Amino acid sequence: MKKIVFSKTQKITLFVLFFLIAAVLISYINSLYSRRPMTFTSDAAYSWPKKSVQMDEWTYVELVTGHNYYLYLPEKYRNDKDNEEARLPLIVAFHGSYEKGAAISRVGKRFISPDFQKKINSQGCAVLVPMSRMDFFSDPYSMSLLIQNVCLKNRCIDKSDIIAFGFSQGAKFAVELACAQPKLLKGVVSSSGFYEIKLSELLDVLDVNFYFALSKNDKGIYEQGVKTAKICSRWCKNSRYVEYENRYHFCAELSDRTGRGSETLEDWICGVADNMIK
Repeated sequence: MKKIVFSKTQKITLFVLFFLIAAVLISYINSLYSRRPMTFTSDAAYSWPKKSVQMDEWTYVELVTGHNYYLYLPEKYRNDKDNEEARLPLIVAFHGSYEKGAAISRVGKRFISPDFQKKINSQGCAVLVPMSRMDFFSDPYSMSLLIQNVCLKNRCIDKSDIIAFGFSQGAKFAVELACAQPKLLKGVVSSSGFYEIKLSELLDVLDVNFYFALSKNDKGIYEQGVKTAKICSRWCKNSRYVEYENRYHFCAELSDRTGRGSETLEDWICGVADNMIK
């Protein structure tokens, strides 16, 4: 067999070609992991309330679209909603199936504690707790419009700093929302969730920070959710997966460890909001 011998010019040409291909490939991969801005859409049906009531720290709102939600803003911004310099992170907390009545206590209240508010941002953060229109969440596109219009109406919220927290079916929906609107959410916490991600969706959410938590004895949920949890924690930006043996169907606590040294879920959320997670 005749040995192929390259001239010096051919070797230089091949090296340059290899370098260019590698540079293009690296640039493409970096683009998949880079956050891209989302253009928010104003829609009066999702913006102007049919009913709005102030309830202690929370504002309760009913829309003509059938969406109801609770919104928390730090006290200094409740009468200064147009202050864009505040740049408040937004936590969107999704309750589980048939848990509308427990939504605030189960998923919302933890984020308005003075300690968490002080830790996540010097100005605090906004917290949105939507109610499912049925007994469970559906239609990520209408939910995206709701979130977009809450941000547009409260300009103190940073539209590029939105993190979803979900429990059970709400956790499934949070991941589904990220896949349907990949530019909307910066981070997602999925606790006892069971979404099965497609490869095409994975490529769209590589720049989203995910935190998954499942228990092996949560039968039916674990089996449906573990594949997505492992895939996203391996490939998506700054993501985590925590697996338990005997925690059943649980809602993640801010004090839970992420498996990265002493890092807690609270540390991880605050790091994502502040772009400090490595």
